[in-house]
Amino acid sequence: MAKKIDWKALEKLHMTNWTPDQLAVDPDPFIQPKWDIPKKVCVQCAISGGGARLHNANPNQPRDLDTIREHAEAAIEAGPPTVMHFDHDLRAMHTRDGKEMERGDSYMYVIKPLLEKYGREKVLPHINCMHGTFKQQMLPIVTELAELTYNHAAWAPAYIKEVLPLQKEHGVRGELVIHQNSEIEACNRVFIQTGLLPNPNLWIMLPAAAPRYAVPFNSIFEYYLNERVMAQRFVLAIQDIKEIDPGAFIVVCCAGRASTYLATLALIMGVHVRMGMEDTVWQYPHSDEMIKKNADTVRWAFQIARLLGREPMTPNEYRHTVLGRKPRFDHAETLKEID
Repeated sequence: MAKKIDWKALEKLHMTNWTPDQLAVDPDPFIQPKWDIPKKVCVQCAISGGGARLHNANPNQPRDLDTIREHAEAAIEAGPPTVMHFDHDLRAMHTRDGKEMERGDSYMYVIKPLLEKYGREKVLPHINCMHGTFKQQMLPIVTELAELTYNHAAWAPAYIKEVLPLQKEHGVRGELVIHQNSEIEACNRVFIQTGLLPNPNLWIMLPAAAPRYAVPFNSIFEYYLNERVMAQRFVLAIQDIKEIDPGAFIVVCCAGRASTYLATLALIMGVHVRMGMEDTVWQYPHSDEMIKKNADTVRWAFQIARLLGREPMTPNEYRHTVLGRKPRFDHAETLKEID
């Protein structure tokens, strides 16, 4: 039998009947736990090449190897960035005085003087080793000029079979490249599920880097139409990567129109950023104002990160905490010669 309710006794009961003592208690701010956002952030800088160079859209882009080196040096002085990316497209494969250079040699021409001046303490080279002949592609790896490079799920199995052992032998780590969200699962199938690259992995997202039909990878790169699309697709991508690789170290490129807004969202989400002029010409998505210097983008990332309570990693902090390696203080004397 249901309990009889004394409606008369409860006549004045209401959901807002707080007592004075109850109302005097301040809300407890410590009920809310701290967010799991890493204090340290990897700020990378990609100097040239890539999508922003395709149509010579930005007159401020470095267009020869000497200017590329000068931009890199200014970025080092501004930061230094945690990682320095180098990717020379064919139209920049010459010195300021017009001397043509081959890929592989061009990277040595740009980076070796930087190592001689600043040393590995301030320079951690990431090199795009996907252009030219196989020897030209592998020169930065076998000379041990590069410490980081890319791994792409669209590579042929025979190519992967040769490249990954060379990377491992020469101490080079490859970031898994993501231009659109569908490539996340492709990297899982090609590299992780096969055991070729066990987790945790390094991932780099380049959304809207170059919306085009991309030969030979046979993919139409997507781009973010507006801020809502950016937020939705970006959060989904982070969730997908974390589902596959819970310990993933994710870097997001300030690519396309999204530019500094995407970098800011990445910093808010607790991941890491790649700045620079390689994959965007724009300072802001709502403006046609163009980036003038790579060093400016490094300063922006440092400022935004610090406003959000995060602190940029040094190259040696990255080597220790991300790569599990010892700090480096050598210069160019450890580079290897090859036939």
